[in-house]
This record gives sequence, structure tokens and C-alpha cells, in this order.
Amino acid sequence: MAASVMSPPPFLNPLSEKPSGLSILDEVAAAQEHLRTRLAGALTNPPPKTAPETLPTVPLIDIGPSFSDDSTLRKAVAMQIREACVTTGFFQISNHGISSKAMAGVLKQAERFFHQLSPEKKDKLHMKHSPLFRGYEPHDYTYVNPDDMGGSDASTSQQQPEPETKEGFNWGYEEQLDPTGGDGKYVELDGQSPASTGLGNIWPAEEDLPGFYEAIRLYYGQVLQLARHLFRLFALSLGLEEGYFDGVMTHPGGIARLLYYAGQPVANSATNGEASTNDTTTAHEEEGSKLGLGAHTDYECFTLLLSSSNPGLQILFPPSPLTNNRPVWLPCPVRPGTLTVNVADFLMRWTNGLYKSTIHRVVSKPGTGERYSVPFFFSINYDTEVVPLPESVVGPSNWQPVKAGEYILERLRATTM
Repeated sequence: MAASVMSPPPFLNPLSEKPSGLSILDEVAAAQEHLRTRLAGALTNPPPKTAPETLPTVPLIDIGPSFSDDSTLRKAVAMQIREACVTTGFFQISNHGISSKAMAGVLKQAERFFHQLSPEKKDKLHMKHSPLFRGYEPHDYTYVNPDDMGGSDASTSQQQPEPETKEGFNWGYEEQLDPTGGDGKYVELDGQSPASTGLGNIWPAEEDLPGFYEAIRLYYGQVLQLARHLFRLFALSLGLEEGYFDGVMTHPGGIARLLYYAGQPVANSATNGEASTNDTTTAHEEEGSKLGLGAHTDYECFTLLLSSSNPGLQILFPPSPLTNNRPVWLPCPVRPGTLTVNVADFLMRWTNGLYKSTIHRVVSKPGTGERYSVPFFFSINYDTEVVPLPESVVGPSNWQPVKAGEYILERLRATTM
């Protein structure tokens, strides 16, 4: 039976009121304007005396039963996922099957990469050498919110441009990283085969970071298979056949990053721990806080995030009477051993706005120490021409068909200096 069609609230759907037929560049501009609008009215903290237990949070879903042969159990997990996707667009998963060895290993590689490689060796891996945004990413080379770059575009924003403090290392799908071996048809964001162009991932030399690639391969392979499994649950959650998306996951897009956020010193006693009542969207909610990663939505279908134990991720929750009908920044819970999943723009687009791609950011607060995270951005085969889902599931589509890789590439290009 097909899932019922819901009318999504526009505050979480940046393009829901836009006409069909927009070019990709028009969509990029519209998404940025939506971001500005939401940030201009956002609260950095709940109103005073708001009881914490009354505020929204990120649900925790045990997906262990989804690996069962019992279809009833799989559908029950899928319905929990649906509820999260039509409300906040974020959920966390436990019993996901990623091994402790793989998770600890990839976080260790993040620490090694950012602390053991010399600036000269990092520069040889700089993403300026890659048209596909692969390799080392200094903190000031990209901005997920283009307004944070400053310049003329930021003049229309009501927030002050602010530099990001994150450092990153980026890579994408390789058949050697895929436990299935792939189907031999992988193409990059630009539609070209890495074998024909000689372009692809940029890796540190084995002698510089022994074991780095193998640890990456272990984690990437497991999270890739988990993403394929989750997409089958997404299909069930939409009232589609479980294997509806299988044919577009044979050589999927899967960009991953190692991210490092330096620790911030403890603020002086006069201001430490005192939350600001200022209704701006600046990251400086208390003395010494720094913007790690600017406010943004993700671009692909969905993201699987592994983080170290230090907090930092914040989510822009929708307006409610508790927040004077304004969006509010709230922290994502830290639940060791879980992965955080969020809907990204392409799935929002594909579901016609039914599933929500929600604004989020990373803030490094004083005294929380350094933070490492490994986001995995899952997409379908980049050469797939994406056509609307059945109207019985999401209603008449507002979108024109587009190739997955072309859409993501244009979104990435908007983030560079």
C-alpha cells in the first residue's frame, strides 16, 4: 500500500514553493536564499525557563531488527525512519553493524592525518589539485555556507560572515573500497570515468601514514553497505518495494571526509557557561566559541555521520510555540556507538519535499576539546537520470529530471573561494 502524501511545512523545504523547471544553478541560488531567511530568524538558545524535556531532540532508532528475514520487523523500523524524516530530518541509529574496530580505526586515521602530516605533505594533497574536490581541505578554502566567505553575496545576509575552523580530507567511491567489487561502470560527478581521465582520489603515501588506506577501506566498505541497506529501508518507508532503489546503487556516489575541529580554550570565569540571549545566528553563544562548520544542508541523498565523543553538532529545529514560533539551534545528542543520519537535499528533492533536509552546523565551545568526525554522503549512481517518484507516494513532482552527479557538482562549486 502506498504511503499517504503529506503537505510539508515550507520552513524545512527550501524550494517547495518554487515552480518546476528551475535550472540547477537556480536551485542553488534558491537554497541559499532559504538558508538566509531561516538563519535571520533563528534563536541561538531556547527562551529562558523553557524545560529541556519539552524541546525536540534527535530520535534514536534501533535498526537491528531491520536485518531480520521477517519483513514485518523491517517495515516497523522503516516506519520509525519515516516519522523522523517527515519531522526533523535527523535520527540516530544503533545496532547498525559497523564494527567497533572500523569506527575506532577511521577516527584514529583522522587524528594521524591532521597531526602527523607536515604542512608541506598536506599541501601536496591539497584539493586545489582536484577538480572533484578531493584531498586536503584547509579551513579557509571552502565554506559550506557561501555567505560566510564575505563579499558581495554576503551583503544580503543578516548574519556576520565568520571563518570556519575545520580542516578536512575528502575522498570518494572507488571499486577497491566497495565490498561488492562494483559493476565496472562508476563515473565521477562530471560523468567521466576515472580510468579515462586519470583523476580520482588523492591519498597520502603509505610511507607517510602506514596503514591509513587500509583503515579507510575497512570503514568505508562497511558504511557503504550500511547505506545500501538504509536505502532499502527508505524505500519501505515511502511505501515502495524494498528493492526500488537497488538498480541505482550499483556504482553509487559516496563522498566521505575526515574532519578535525581544534579544541577551544576555556573562557574566563566572568563569561564561561553563560548563554547569550542575543537572537542572532552567530556561533559565539558564549565567550570563546568558534564556528567549526557553517550553517548548511547536505547535498546528496542522506548522510551517515560518525563522531568522536566531544559535542559540537547543532541542528536548527523548526518553529514551535515553545520558541515563539521561531527556529532554534539545539545540540545533537552524543550517543557513543551510534551513527547520526540526516536527509540531504537530493532526497528532499526526490521526495518532493516530503522528507526534510534540515539546516545544521558545528560549533566548538570552550573546554570541550578537539573533535573528529567522519561524514559519509551517500548518493545514487552519478550518471543516473533521476525521474520523479510515483505520484501516489509523493504527489505531482515539482522537479525536472536531473543527473545526480551534475546536481551535486554544482552545489560543491558554490562552496569554494
